[in-house]
Amino acid sequence: MSPKNWKNELNRKEHQVVLSGQPIAMHCHHYNVNLQKTLEDALGQAGVDLLFASAEEAVYHDFTSHLSRYPMIRSVKSRLEMAEVLYQNCGMGILHFEKRGADQWRIISPSSHHVTGWLAKHGRRSTPGCHFSRGWIAGVLAVIFKQPRGHYRVDELNCKMMRDETCVFEVTPL
Repeated sequence: MSPKNWKNELNRKEHQVVLSGQPIAMHCHHYNVNLQKTLEDALGQAGVDLLFASAEEAVYHDFTSHLSRYPMIRSVKSRLEMAEVLYQNCGMGILHFEKRGADQWRIISPSSHHVTGWLAKHGRRSTPGCHFSRGWIAGVLAVIFKQPRGHYRVDELNCKMMRDETCVFEVTPL
C-alpha cells in the first residue's frame, strides 16, 4: 500500500464502519458519557482504571494492526501524525503531541467528543475526566515506541470538563 493512502483507511462497508479492514464500533456521546458515569459511580477508581485500560488495550491492538499495513511509515513523526489523524477521523477529537524530554510527552486536546458529551449531559466536573483519552494516548505511544501496554503513565493536568481552556495530558514512563 502507498503511504499516501493511509489517511483514507476509515471507510464504510455496507452498514459497518471499517478502519484498516477491521470493523469498529462508534457510539454517540450519550452512550460514551453514560458508560463513563456508570463506571465512575458504581466502581469509583476501579471504573476509571477500567476505562483507561480498555482504551489502552484496544488502541494498542488496533494501531499495531494499522501500522502493519504500512511498513514504510517508520519515523516517530509520521506515526504520531497518523495517530493524530486517526483520532480525529474516528470522531474522538483533536490531539497534538509535543515531546518534552527523553521519554516524556505533553498532549494538548482543544476538542474532544467525550468533553462535549459530558458537558451537554452532566455539566462541569470538579475533577479531570478524560479517562478514555488517557488510555488511548498510553496505548498509541506504547505502539509507536515499541513498548508493552502499561509502559506509560498519563496524567490529565487540565480538563475541558472542568471548564479549562484545553485538556492537557502529561506522559511519563512507569
